[in-house]
Amino acid sequence: MAERDPIDLIKEQLNGIEKLTGLHADHEAFQQWHTETKTILEKAFSSRSIHYQNFVALKFREMSIKAFASREIDKINAQRYRKDLENVKNVLQGAVKELTLDRTLFKKIQTTPRTVEVSLTGEYFISSGISDLEMVKAVESAFEGSGLQPIHGSEAIQKGDLINQRIEQIRRARLGIYPLISPEKGEVLVEIGIALGLRKEIILLYKNGTPLSGLLKQLNSIEYEHFSDLTEKLKKRIG
Repeated sequence: MAERDPIDLIKEQLNGIEKLTGLHADHEAFQQWHTETKTILEKAFSSRSIHYQNFVALKFREMSIKAFASREIDKINAQRYRKDLENVKNVLQGAVKELTLDRTLFKKIQTTPRTVEVSLTGEYFISSGISDLEMVKAVESAFEGSGLQPIHGSEAIQKGDLINQRIEQIRRARLGIYPLISPEKGEVLVEIGIALGLRKEIILLYKNGTPLSGLLKQLNSIEYEHFSDLTEKLKKRIG
C-alpha cells in the first residue's frame, strides 16, 4: 500500500464529487467513492471523529424499499442525493481545514497523521492507441503497487466488438491512459470522447514537441521525453 498525504486524498475525493452529479446512491461509481472516502476519514481521524460520524450519517437517499419503487420515490431519493452531495462537501472541507490547522497552529503537538496507507482497487484503461510494447510496459510499471489492474483497449479489437466492448472497458475503469502519438488517429479521440462522456478521469500522454489543439490542452496531460521519463511522471501523477 502507498503512503499518501490525507489532505491530498480528501481534496481528491472533493474533486470527485462533481463526477457523481446525476448518479444515484446505488451506482457503482458512487459506491466506490463512498467506500474510499469513509476509509480515508477513518484513517486520518478515527471512527469516533466528528468528520467520520458526519459522513456516515449522510444516507444519500430518503427511502430504500425497492418493493414500493415508483417515479415519485425515485424523485424524492434523487433530491436527497443531490442535497447530501452538497452536505458532504462541507464535511470534507471541514476535515481538510482541521488537518491544515493541526500542521500549522498545533504542529508541536500534532494529533493527526501526515500520511496514511491507502490501496486503490479496480482497473485502469490503456487505450488501443498504445501498441508499442515498450510503452505498454512503461505505463504498467507506473501502476505497479497501486492495486489497479490494466484493461487493454486492444483486447476489444481482437474480439471484434469494437464500440460496445470499448465502452464497457472504459466504463469499468477508474481512469484511462490515452496517447497522442498520432493525433490524427481517430480511434483514440473516440475513446477520449467516450471517457469524457462517462465522466471518467483521463490522462493524455504526448512526446515533447507534439502539437496539441486548444481543447486537448485543457485536459489532464503528461509530456515526456522517453519511456523511463514517462513512467516516473505517470507514477507521480497517480500518486
